[in-house]
Amino acid sequence: MDAEGLIGSLVVMAGACGVPVLGIACVVLIAFAFIRASKRERERTDALRAFAVRRGLSFAPSDPGLSERLSRFEPFSVGHSREGLNLAAGEVRSGGMRAAVLFGDYRYKITTSNGKQTTTVTYIISFVAVRPALALPEDLTVRAEGILDRIGAFMGLDDIDFESSEFSKRFHVKCSDRRLAFDLFDPRMMEFFLQSGPPRVQARDGTLLFDYGIKRWEPAEFEIALGWIDAFLARVPRHLRAARLPESDRAADPVLNPPHPEGGSS
Repeated sequence: MDAEGLIGSLVVMAGACGVPVLGIACVVLIAFAFIRASKRERERTDALRAFAVRRGLSFAPSDPGLSERLSRFEPFSVGHSREGLNLAAGEVRSGGMRAAVLFGDYRYKITTSNGKQTTTVTYIISFVAVRPALALPEDLTVRAEGILDRIGAFMGLDDIDFESSEFSKRFHVKCSDRRLAFDLFDPRMMEFFLQSGPPRVQARDGTLLFDYGIKRWEPAEFEIALGWIDAFLARVPRHLRAARLPESDRAADPVLNPPHPEGGSS
């Protein structure tokens, strides 16, 4: 049944049940809004599927097991009724490195109760998870500095401070190995973060997760995010690449082996 047929049926049913004209109008508006929202969802899913196909990735409309695979990241370990949606996955090259990528949406619910009333809120976020060939066993979190971070700093619960006072003021950085943080955020990387409006970055068990908090992206925003991640990984300093890429990957790495100018000698 098409949209007009469904709305017509609802109107007939409402009239048969003696619903007033104003009530019938409300039924029509609600049905129209539902149909329009469903159409937008189908179009968004189709666009994400087409985007995945263009990149040579597999696509799954849903995956209830996503939270188990990403349980070490916020917010994949909270709430209930967790489910991955519109998921694209596969092997890519990002920043010149081999990498496994997984991106899409994640839906979860949080139920609270005050003893008299129970409330359930549904949240949906979009994310990109990347597991590069680069070894990253450390835990790392980089996000925009917030008011609670400033209060924490006042109380002595500070994050890592860098040579760039502007970078330290704008970003909250935590890392299980401070040396990695200082190696990764060299002046070039700090400048990139200051200029590019980065997502939150988390690293756990060799996987990097990128998101903008509780925000669902339009299809074009996934492409923007993947481009940002490509630029981020391309700026991983040479000494980290040399120390942490597998030997088989180093010879093909464009940062460790930049192309010679035309006519130059090897």
